[in-house]
Amino acid sequence: MQFEYRGFNIECAAVPGDGNYAGSVSVWRVSNGGDDPFNSCTSKPFPTPLQAINYARVWAEIWCDSQLDTARPAAILRRR
Repeated sequence: MQFEYRGFNIECAAVPGDGNYAGSVSVWRVSNGGDDPFNSCTSKPFPTPLQAINYARVWAEIWCDSQLDTARPAAILRRR
């Protein structure tokens, strides 16, 4: 699954392992297509590839938001 979100390209995939799936994500800025992407793989196991990809998508969108809005993470931490 590949899509654009707030100026970032995001590519999500499911990685099989131990009878479950983990979500994998690559993120890079649209304007910097030649730069190396930020890559991450979730350690949380999911029973289906769709669940792993959905988790990776949500994680990537939150990561992109935190890169664009530095005040937002601090506000979230203060509420807890």
